[in-house]
Amino acid sequence: MKVRSITKNKGKPVITLSPSDSLDMAVSLMMDLRIGSIVITDDDKLVGILSEHDLLTILHNKHAMWSPLTVKDAMTPEPYVCDVDDSLEDAMNTMVDHNIRHLPVVYKGSLKGMLSITDIVEELLRKAQFENKLLKNYIQNWPDDEEPQVTE
Repeated sequence: MKVRSITKNKGKPVITLSPSDSLDMAVSLMMDLRIGSIVITDDDKLVGILSEHDLLTILHNKHAMWSPLTVKDAMTPEPYVCDVDDSLEDAMNTMVDHNIRHLPVVYKGSLKGMLSITDIVEELLRKAQFENKLLKNYIQNWPDDEEPQVTE
C-alpha cells in the first residue's frame, strides 16, 4: 500500500497557517479541530510544521506565566484506557474513535504501562516484515517440477 492510497481517501483538508499567524490562533484551531499539528505555509509553499511538542517547548521556555497552574488544571480526568488482555485491534479502535495517541494500560484497576500510536505502528511494521520474510522464504522453496497430487 502506498501513502497516496491513504492521503487520497482521508477526505479532510490539510490545515495550514501562515508564519505570521498568532500562537493563540494556532492553539485555538488545534483544540477546536482536535489535531496535533498544523502545517505552516507561505505563498502555498511548505515552510514548517507546528506540533504539540513545539507548543510544549515554547511553554517551557516561557514558563513564568504558567507557573501558578497545576497539573490538575490541564489534565484530562478519567482518560480512556485499555486492559492488558485487550486485542491490539481494540486498542487501535479506541485510539481512532477518540482521536487519541496515548492509551494507559491497566490490569484490575492498576496501571501497567502506556501504549502509544508509535508502539502500534512499530508492532504492525514488525509483523508485516516477518510475514513478508516468511512469504519470500516460502516462494523461494516452492517445488518447481512437482505435479500436484490428486486424491480420489
